[in-house]
Amino acid sequence: MRRSTPHPCNGFSLVEVMVALIIICVGLLGIAKLEALMLSSTGTSRLRALIALQAESLADMMHANRDYWDGGSIYWVPANGVLALTATETNGATATWTGTNAPGAAPTSCANSICNSEQLAQYDLYNWGSNLPNIVQNSTSTVGCSSDVGTGLVSCTITVQWNETTVAANSQEAAAGGTAFQQQTYTLVVEP
Repeated sequence: MRRSTPHPCNGFSLVEVMVALIIICVGLLGIAKLEALMLSSTGTSRLRALIALQAESLADMMHANRDYWDGGSIYWVPANGVLALTATETNGATATWTGTNAPGAAPTSCANSICNSEQLAQYDLYNWGSNLPNIVQNSTSTVGCSSDVGTGLVSCTITVQWNETTVAANSQEAAAGGTAFQQQTYTLVVEP
């Protein structure tokens, strides 16, 4: 008589299939979290790049109008309160202009007319300060200029502050408030 030998079972057991399915699901959840973190980081990088470009554009305007910015003139700020400008004059006295005591109307338009250096600076600051909230919501900006009494060199600091939302990468960051509004600051020093 011949003995029959048991044939090995082909295929997977239900337990093996469930374990494989759980491992795949955990991996897919990890990939989804990385995707969300990547999208958040991309948005944050975009916003920071826009702010750097805006500050650099004002710095370029200052460089283009050296007669005003390097001449120790009295500085001006738009009336909408978006831009606060602090200037230290060459004699050491400090004066601060804010939106409350600045001129109430927009400055002379220099787009289609010839302006002197002061009018051009007013026009540039007004447009820059008025357009910044359209690009970066809930932002405040400050332009502070001071002049060295000994050398007469003018140095201006452009500061933009805004709130941005961050996404926590892990549970420790989430516990520390990683998914929240955080106030950020960008500062650019310009020597017109």
